[in-house]
Amino acid sequence: MKVTRFFTTKDGGSAFDEVDIPVTISSTDGWGNHLRFSEAFASPSVRIFEVPKGAFQDWHNAPTRQLCIMLKGVWEIGTTDGDERRWGPGEVFMPDTVTGRGHTSRVVEGPVRMVFVPVPADVDITSWFNN
Repeated sequence: MKVTRFFTTKDGGSAFDEVDIPVTISSTDGWGNHLRFSEAFASPSVRIFEVPKGAFQDWHNAPTRQLCIMLKGVWEIGTTDGDERRWGPGEVFMPDTVTGRGHTSRVVEGPVRMVFVPVPADVDITSWFNN
């Protein structure tokens, strides 16, 4: 599953890249459907987040590395290299700007509702990176 990630650069700025969460564990259910899963990880505090139409957050850090699953609205993130990207319902992105200058956030269509799934530091995401 491809996910856009934004991260802290070596100079303390921020930029986008893409990770691909491996969905390699397979099984067959009782109806003969072939199912695939990623490795499981325990997330300490899954939350629902809502922000109103027109909201803007200037430069800030993500509180933790997390997967964000969009449920409603359109959310835009800006990075220090001048790039901006948007996500809508059903899309997933990964804030990883827990240090440095961070990123900006803006509600393009709102309100926005999403699910935050923190990815603990002990979860090794290096296999997620496209090489």
